[in-house]
Amino acid sequence: MKSGELTIRRILVALDASYHSLAALEAAADLAASLEAELQGLFVEDVNLLRVAESPVAREVQYPFVTSARLDRARMERALRAQAAQAHKALAAACEQRRIKWSFRVVRGEVVPQVLKAALEADLLSLGKASRPLIRRVRLGSTARAAAAQASSSVLLLQRDVGIRSPVVMTYDGFLIARHALTMAVRLAQQKGGYLVVLVLAGTLDEAQRLQAEAADLLRGRGLMVRYRRLMDAGAATLIREVRSEGGGVLVLSSTILQPDALQTLLDEVNCPVLLMR
Repeated sequence: MKSGELTIRRILVALDASYHSLAALEAAADLAASLEAELQGLFVEDVNLLRVAESPVAREVQYPFVTSARLDRARMERALRAQAAQAHKALAAACEQRRIKWSFRVVRGEVVPQVLKAALEADLLSLGKASRPLIRRVRLGSTARAAAAQASSSVLLLQRDVGIRSPVVMTYDGFLIARHALTMAVRLAQQKGGYLVVLVLAGTLDEAQRLQAEAADLLRGRGLMVRYRRLMDAGAATLIREVRSEGGGVLVLSSTILQPDALQTLLDEVNCPVLLMR
């Protein structure tokens, strides 16, 4: 698969000590170990939270309790330092267990710009799908939404209690970025039981047959059990339905296969981890 090979040397994981970001950490650490990549942890001290804390009417209410306490900047700074320390400890434990190279840094600013800036120096950005939702259904949080739309690197989105597992489902349309996606899908499938589902995206049956043969040639000798599904002019709704019907453990797809709004819909609606390739 030389023409579609992809090198990932630096994986950035955005941490905020939430369950979703810790899920992103575990998946990123596993991937870094398999790729012999460096894992870089980032914690952003959110200046917007500090600004809110300076308001004379600011109160802290801890769910599910209803009692509140006066919130000020010093209290918020202590809380952020505690969260950063928790994130640092989790990163160190994950990386030392797997014996991978790692680093950690804390920056202060607005979360989205800081994460996107740090992603410029990484090959892959791993982050939680949301921060701390109070409902079971998890839709994209603001940071994940911005990363999916704007990050220069590939993006891995995860959520609490839903790790990467089999089967690996990926989309293939024959473009170079799809070959990169196929490379990553193969690596994930080899880690997670050897089962790969390839959704062949085409405009006509003849094109679908050609692309399936092309993908099969690229996958020859990889030791995987592969299942192909041919989809004609598939939009977000079709892809969502196919991923659900296949019981996808992770979805690997090219960032260019859908228009931005349709891509956001797909990311909102699928419950498995998503690796968005750029």
